[in-house]
Amino acid sequence: MKKTFLLSIVMLFAVSATFVSCSSDDDPIFVKDGTLTLEMPINVTDVVLNSFEGTITNVQSGAVVALANPVKSGENYLVAIPELVAGNYNIAVKGNISFVKDGIDGTTSFEANSDGVVLSETVHELKMAINSFKAEGGFVISEIFFTGTTTPEDKQYSGGDAYIIITNNSDVTLYADSIAVLESQFMTTDKQDYTPNVMNEAFSVEAVYMIPGNGRSVAVEPGKSLTLAINAIDHREANPNSFDLSGADFEFYDESSNPKFTDPDGPATNLDKWYCYTATVYGFHNRGFRSMAIARMQTSKENWLENYAYTAAYTWTFNEYSFDRTVDTYKVPNAWILDAVNLSVESEFQWIVTSPALDAGWTYCGKVDKDQTRYNKAVIRKKDADGKYIDTNNSTNDFEPEAKPSYLIN
Repeated sequence: MKKTFLLSIVMLFAVSATFVSCSSDDDPIFVKDGTLTLEMPINVTDVVLNSFEGTITNVQSGAVVALANPVKSGENYLVAIPELVAGNYNIAVKGNISFVKDGIDGTTSFEANSDGVVLSETVHELKMAINSFKAEGGFVISEIFFTGTTTPEDKQYSGGDAYIIITNNSDVTLYADSIAVLESQFMTTDKQDYTPNVMNEAFSVEAVYMIPGNGRSVAVEPGKSLTLAINAIDHREANPNSFDLSGADFEFYDESSNPKFTDPDGPATNLDKWYCYTATVYGFHNRGFRSMAIARMQTSKENWLENYAYTAAYTWTFNEYSFDRTVDTYKVPNAWILDAVNLSVESEFQWIVTSPALDAGWTYCGKVDKDQTRYNKAVIRKKDADGKYIDTNNSTNDFEPEAKPSYLIN
């Protein structure tokens, strides 16, 4: 009887000790339903997470757990954190996203880390900003060679060796599909009181040639450029003072309606011609009286031709004579413009033909009309100390006038 009673007392103490041990403060606390929100960059839109890898590491134990694939949650992505012991953790994620910036598709890889993150029953909804890259900047016009070269006889070469270079000035890969090169209808050397005046809302054009593609055909890595040549051929064969443009990325090719004016079709991909004032062969104004721009065309060619026509009325005056005239052309909304450069010469300059919000200044090759010293010179955008092109929307500040063309290596 006494033995039985004593055994019962011992067992009771054992059970009590076990209960006290299981409910002590030393037992781990498990955090359930934890989440990690990946906050997408705020200066881009239409973000899509293409790939993802992530780990969460316990600082105390060193245990590493892989994170599950995120799911879209509003503008961001949500990662479910597995059940873990409360404590301090290091989180590391990497992957690739695609997005739209200023109407242009882009893509970039990213890596982000967050160390010493507390995970507890009260702190289990974590956030991490995916801002390890900069989507600042975009496509800019980095060089325009519009003057042309001269022959060994010091004559103007007429083979079409002009070109324009556009550069991805951001830190992410962007796609150049649907970017068009525009030349202005109006001249900086001929100010008129056009009615209606649409400069604050649109850019009047006499030529529109667009880079073709399906939206993701023409990838341009950070700092890389595309050369768009009037004639993408080796011009040295006809003029030893010129240069080889057969390696250009794109070409302004025209099917001329006049057999006396034909356009050589070089190996470069032809630009998609949307509109041009001439029925023969297009070329840049070689004295720089018209301005250039690049735009992302945000509609179809057919819709643009149907709905973006522009007729401007003005009074043309010469000495004592005045005539009422109109000009029929097309316009591209300023909201589509990625970059613009006004060109002119000092002796003839009258006004800029863009909204000052696009370009408040102008640059040049040559000081006077028909300046014979303008040949073999280009306008080239300046760079800052970090190697980025300067873009203050003022070509007077941003460009080096009368510079040596990039392709003129001699």
